[in-house]
Amino acid sequence: MTAGWQISSEIEEPFREALDHAAKRRVDELRAMPDRLSNEQIASTVGLCAFVSAYTAIDVVERRWPSDAGVRRMAERTVEGVEEDRPYGVTEENVYLWLSKVALGFKTYAEVFGDRFDDPRDFYAAPFFLTINFVATFIPKDKSLGDFLDIIEDAYERAWVTDLNLLPALMVRARMPQPEAASDGSGGSR
Repeated sequence: MTAGWQISSEIEEPFREALDHAAKRRVDELRAMPDRLSNEQIASTVGLCAFVSAYTAIDVVERRWPSDAGVRRMAERTVEGVEEDRPYGVTEENVYLWLSKVALGFKTYAEVFGDRFDDPRDFYAAPFFLTINFVATFIPKDKSLGDFLDIIEDAYERAWVTDLNLLPALMVRARMPQPEAASDGSGGSR
């Protein structure tokens, strides 16, 4: 990537490690991560969870801003068959709050979830369980988790250096009919 702004390895590595722990349900390893991370790393990794979730939600609805009803349907689908993750905060209500208030609503995780967990380690682990369950539900079928995260990271880095005056043109481009060969397989066209 040649952009002038990138996610530092001090943030990206613990973020991917924590998502991997959540995906493999290595609860003890995930819950122990805050012991070796700075407060900035913790806040930044949780912030990346929110960005990944927001990106995924927007990608699911063909690159439009999801409606509240759409977010509720996504939350409902996310929890289908994940009873084993309920103890880690993966409930329909929490997925909905995570998406609507944190990822798409830009409230801080602490504002929304500050009183939902008695143990600070569970408080730290929950965003990773919420994110991995949500992404696993909606990841494009032709992408691995690592590939999808690479796409999102590239988009994140490019978004921060892009002039927002380009937004109207990007929105027009996103809505324009594209030849079938230009489809990316996730429901939208690139």
